[in-house]
Amino acid sequence: MYVITFANPKGGSGKTTSAILLAEQIALSGGRVAILDLDPNANILAWSQARSARGAAVPFSVHARPQAEETVELIDSLADETDYLIIDLEGSKDQIVTFALSRTDLCVIPLDGSPMEARQAAQAVRLVQTTANMIRAKINFILLFTRTNAAFQSTDERDVRQEMEINNIPTLPVRVAKRAPYTRIFRESVLLAELPEIVARELEGKSASVTDKAMKQVAGAIENAQEYAQAVINTLTRGGRV
Repeated sequence: MYVITFANPKGGSGKTTSAILLAEQIALSGGRVAILDLDPNANILAWSQARSARGAAVPFSVHARPQAEETVELIDSLADETDYLIIDLEGSKDQIVTFALSRTDLCVIPLDGSPMEARQAAQAVRLVQTTANMIRAKINFILLFTRTNAAFQSTDERDVRQEMEINNIPTLPVRVAKRAPYTRIFRESVLLAELPEIVARELEGKSASVTDKAMKQVAGAIENAQEYAQAVINTLTRGGRV
């Protein structure tokens, strides 16, 4: 089993979206997955509850934030029952975050590639390193560029990547681009895999060009999610090395 945490002190970094995309892709490939939603916003928990309320299946279990003193026990229990436990951490430094990081095989730190986001990501890196020093054990981490332009790499992103390379900070080779289909996941409580059928139904009677454009957007989002998930798995199986 693997424990994967997602951390960034700044909201809107793509942390929660990245976590649920990874969970869905692993579940679709046959892996047993659980999500522990430690973010006070509890967006993944709300997404799961909305699906359950309308009778829609959830391909992985979603668990609410426990009391701080119960965190390690819950993580160990869920990890024993699944192949992958994905934890969406809250943004601020907190005892429960430290507990979760102490059980982490890989901490994914999302950032959108801007200099300001890079500074926020650096705080998450320091938190991981501080926790590692405290428990006297290595905690693997990797930066994930999110909400990027799907068509090209911006100058800011390129500069931030170069800075990370100079400082030997690992970055995932695959980006999670800013795509309209990803916003629908939480807005409509859907799975990414459900969108081709949903979009096709919405576009009945529309022109072929309109339908083709929309379906290509969905296909691109699915392909991006698959490549991203595979990159995370590859990093895990290499012991945290890219």
